[in-house]
Amino acid sequence: MDLRVLTRRVNLDEAAHELLQRRINFAVDQFNGWINSVEVVLEDVNGPRGGVDKECRVLVSLKGGKLIKIEDRDADLVTVINRSADRLSQVLGRELEKRREKKGVTPTGTVPELPPELA
Repeated sequence: MDLRVLTRRVNLDEAAHELLQRRINFAVDQFNGWINSVEVVLEDVNGPRGGVDKECRVLVSLKGGKLIKIEDRDADLVTVINRSADRLSQVLGRELEKRREKKGVTPTGTVPELPPELA
C-alpha cells in the first residue's frame, strides 16, 4: 500500500507526522489486501486567522476502482487526525463487508474458507 501525506499551510512536526502515519496504518492494516493507495491532505483552511480550520482529507483507492473519501475539521490537528483515522477504519469495514456479502470473495478473488467451528 502506498501512503502519501500532503500539507497545505500546516506545520506538521515530526511527532504529528509519526502520529498520522501510525494512526492511518493502524486504520487500514486489516484491509491492506483491498487497498491500492492512501492519500492524506492536511490543510489549515483559514491560515493564521485561527478557528476550526484544520482539515484532514483522506482518499483511499480500493482494488476494483472504488474511491473512499473521508473529510473532517477541527481546531486541533491531533484531534482531526485521530477522528479521521477512526472514521476511515469504520467506513472501510462497512465497504468491504458489503463486498464480501455481495460477491463472497477475498481480495485475491477466491472464496474464503469457513473456520473449522463454522464448517
